[in-house]
Amino acid sequence: MRDSVRSSAITRFAGVITAAWLCGMASAWAGTSGSDTGLQQVLNDVCGDVGISTTSCPHMPTATQAILQMSGLTNAAPDFVRGPQGPVVANGFAALCSVSGSGGLNVCSQKNAINAVNPSAASPDLSNLTPLAFTTVKGQAVPVPFGTKGADSFFYAVATPDGEPNTLTVVFDYPSLTSSSFTKGQVVANVSLPLQVLNNDGTERPICGATGCPASLATLQITACSNGSAGCVNGLLAKVSGDFTTAGTPETRDPGSLGIQPTVSFNPSPNSSRSHFILEVQVPLLITLRNDPAYFGLTPSGAVVNSGSFTFVNQLTGLPTAFTAELKPTFGITPQAAPTCNGTCPSFPFISTFPFCASFAGNGGGPLSPAVATFVTLGTDATTYVSSPVTTANPMNVPILQCPF
Repeated sequence: MRDSVRSSAITRFAGVITAAWLCGMASAWAGTSGSDTGLQQVLNDVCGDVGISTTSCPHMPTATQAILQMSGLTNAAPDFVRGPQGPVVANGFAALCSVSGSGGLNVCSQKNAINAVNPSAASPDLSNLTPLAFTTVKGQAVPVPFGTKGADSFFYAVATPDGEPNTLTVVFDYPSLTSSSFTKGQVVANVSLPLQVLNNDGTERPICGATGCPASLATLQITACSNGSAGCVNGLLAKVSGDFTTAGTPETRDPGSLGIQPTVSFNPSPNSSRSHFILEVQVPLLITLRNDPAYFGLTPSGAVVNSGSFTFVNQLTGLPTAFTAELKPTFGITPQAAPTCNGTCPSFPFISTFPFCASFAGNGGGPLSPAVATFVTLGTDATTYVSSPVTTANPMNVPILQCPF
């Protein structure tokens, strides 16, 4: 029975993408940051194939997020979704891009988005993980292919520990900052995190910053402090701000009270042999049967969600899910390619926000420099997919994606 369901779902997945292509969606698929209701329809059909109703399927404001969300639900890398081995080609149509640019196709990382994929791991050992690389251009963090000369910031994301993970570990590797000497009160780092709160009734709410979502999300800030003062560790103090208790009313909390563990070190890494700034942040995963049913395996669309309908197998890929028990911290990060739309996504033009942004201090003080701007999602098998669009503007050069700092 499982094989027949899987075969039918894969065929249908190829069909819905082809239908979208025939309806004139080539520009949306080739693009990276633009909103497109057609892509949402494709995502809705993928959700149906893994047992999620249309009303429960995440609504994504940008093409990068829609493709990334499909990657998580289908256990396939974003370039595979777009590329010559994907369902578009399987159904007899030309590929949208390829990793190498062979066959006259666009190179995915030049025309679409740059990605990093990591399976779950026992620990965040950077030598065994693939980062997303960035450089700073005109005051913005711009993704570049890993190995590009001039890349000066590296972002890693992995679900830990291996087996049945309960934590998303993100690592910001910033070789440009080699001095650990800071002035008291100096801001060393700002990092945004797409945190959600689990309400008593089982619903979830995004944690927003001072200007509300999606313009500002929960922010981890690290400042220099005097050793011996409350919360000061090795000369640095970490605080997280957001509307944790009451929507629209920001407050500041100690990371530990939220289950978040930030760790700063100055060490060499695979990206630089010199000792430099490395920030590791461990955040609880928030994955529930009510809000993330595909992560526990569901029969195809139309099934009633109850204890008897969970298979712990992704019905589209046949791969076992990595989760057999709910993860229900009060605050955490969900598997979705946040931030999602609340209901219908806004009409174009609009401005959306990267969920994972980071800016860091330079040597000798001065303003913070943008270092990371990206999206992250988690596959049902706990593979982590990271993706940043090559451009954050539409063809008319109107920015539609930004960081809050």
